[in-house]
Amino acid sequence: MLNLFKLNSNRLVLATKKGLSSTKPIINDEKKTSKHFPTSVREWNNSIYVFNKNALNLIPSTTVSAMKIIKSYFSLFNNNIEGKMRKKRLLLRFRRLSSNKIYVSNGEFKHTNNKVVITLYFFNRQKDNYLLTIKKWYLKTFFRARKKNQKNTKSFKKLRFHKNLIKKLNSISKKNTKSFLNLKFHKNLIKKLNSISKKSIKALKKANNDKYLIVKALNTIDSNWNNISLSDYVSKFYKKVLKKSLRKLQLYFYYKQLMYINKSKFNYTYLQYLKNHLESVYNKNVEFNLVNLKRFYLNSDILSEAITLKITRNRRKMLKYLNNLKNKVKIQDKKIFLGEMRSTKKNVNLIDKKNTLEKFVLNNLKYRHVTGFRLEAKGRLTRRYTASRSLSKLKYKGNLLNIDSSYRGLSSVLLKGNLKSNVQYTKLNSKTRIGSFGIKGWVSGN
Repeated sequence: MLNLFKLNSNRLVLATKKGLSSTKPIINDEKKTSKHFPTSVREWNNSIYVFNKNALNLIPSTTVSAMKIIKSYFSLFNNNIEGKMRKKRLLLRFRRLSSNKIYVSNGEFKHTNNKVVITLYFFNRQKDNYLLTIKKWYLKTFFRARKKNQKNTKSFKKLRFHKNLIKKLNSISKKNTKSFLNLKFHKNLIKKLNSISKKSIKALKKANNDKYLIVKALNTIDSNWNNISLSDYVSKFYKKVLKKSLRKLQLYFYYKQLMYINKSKFNYTYLQYLKNHLESVYNKNVEFNLVNLKRFYLNSDILSEAITLKITRNRRKMLKYLNNLKNKVKIQDKKIFLGEMRSTKKNVNLIDKKNTLEKFVLNNLKYRHVTGFRLEAKGRLTRRYTASRSLSKLKYKGNLLNIDSSYRGLSSVLLKGNLKSNVQYTKLNSKTRIGSFGIKGWVSGN
């Protein structure tokens, strides 16, 4: 009995029940460790079973049109809100080159007779940028103002002047207070003194000493201000302050609205419209499997797209971008995997109630960690505006070796004839003013 078909034009790959049953990870010994078979979608990004081979000719064109629709959906924006946030209009060319977006990988399509299951990996850079701006410009300023007021009141209580004044007020007898002040006024005065901060006292002292200079400055203002009184001048000053603070609050709520729009793209209320468009393309039901990545370098498509956007925006900083990318990518050392292999002596089939899911299932999954990446940029990438010659730059970290085949002596599967099963490969191209360039990206995991 055949369990799975994978078709691409004239190529047919068969996976029998016998081959799939050997994927159970028995970890008693290195030699007994089973061979890992990757999913069928990893081979050609499309897994399909059909009786009519002529239907395969339509798959490449439909996948390209489907990915255009999906990426255009996740790049939607609200021009009404974003127009209020900036003075100048952002051109569409710069918007496409902006890194403030939702990065979407190439889809993995699994076809059946009545539906298509689309698996998409995405990295939400837009949401992270909005959260950073809100924390940086708004939330921190509000919390800092509260903390400063608390610190100033605590430091003021330690002043000798403050303590001596309260002692003197408490030492006044009740008879004298009745003749001079009421007891209520005495209590309220102590409360007000406790609430006054150190900086406000200094400001009041300066205002008291310089009050004659302030009045002279207000009287010697231009002729347009001669008829305005002091109260009108103060009210105009506070109106300007209120306008600035109101503008900050408006921007804060605009960012909150943009975060809500970003979040709503992954809800079914808006995904159903994308689903209807794709169903008209495939004439089948469509299901989505969305995977949110915590790091951008976990997928080679997203990693290559991020660096191509930066280089097309400013090719003169290419080396800087590549070095920064190398520092950001965190890889796992191969010694850890070899140590785990030697230390594990238990059989996964003997699972007790005490053993957790994380210990036996999640820890034995393949390709959980990134062990290396490699980026190649070739093309017209000179700093000058004359494309006299082409450049080629290479950056890598770690290695692309498969630990099963290179260190453990186990056989591994090859994808597309020559690509390793633990490596993800992406090839992209873009254009600048002086010419075009291409980028190849590899990400390996174990």
